[in-house]
Amino acid sequence: MAKKGEPAKAGAVVRSRGRPRTASTGEGGADHAVGREGLIDATIELLKHQPPSAITPVVVARAVGVHPSLIRYYFKNRATLLVAVAERVTERFGKQVELAAEQSDGSPRSRLCARIGALIDLNATFPFFHQLIVSEIATSDDPAAQEMIAKFTNRGQGAYGAILRAGLVDGSFRGMDPGLLYVVVIGMAEFFVSARRQLEVAQGAPIDEEELRAVYKTFVCDLVLNGVTKRD
Repeated sequence: MAKKGEPAKAGAVVRSRGRPRTASTGEGGADHAVGREGLIDATIELLKHQPPSAITPVVVARAVGVHPSLIRYYFKNRATLLVAVAERVTERFGKQVELAAEQSDGSPRSRLCARIGALIDLNATFPFFHQLIVSEIATSDDPAAQEMIAKFTNRGQGAYGAILRAGLVDGSFRGMDPGLLYVVVIGMAEFFVSARRQLEVAQGAPIDEEELRAVYKTFVCDLVLNGVTKRD
């Protein structure tokens, strides 16, 4: 490498600033296949099996076979990476809710159950998702994290509020605080992850996860509907 002020030697490669060089494996190197989206997807996969506190730039880099500097290139810091991951997962949740709503009859009761079912499915797939939101996003001083948690909370509470108002209009629901309903449903959806083991202990036999999830969604939906239904 030529010293400052000296011309580069013939045949030498002068590398400009930009995307960092990463650990390469095989012809072409792993860095050619991994970009911002790939890093987000890799972190999401890690979140299926590890708590967010265990996910660091070094862990993500190791998972995809790149140098940690690549994480710093695409994301300002760890908080920014986790915000991008949370946004991606919530986008998937939104699409699940939309799909479930399309398959419902459009009534407030059906829309409410569709949202509950989608949230339980989300927590079953990403058992550490709520921990990511509460422990990492909500407590972060990063502006992007603060914006994300405000948007996530307002959108969720707003959705429950809209469903409750529709139920008041058609006479099927009684008045209820949408904020409290929002947090209670989140709590029941999150508990599904640990409920299976406790139920297996209580019943003394293994329980199929898919079967339990279907029964649990029906039970929670029935429980919530009985709470919001207008009483004579």
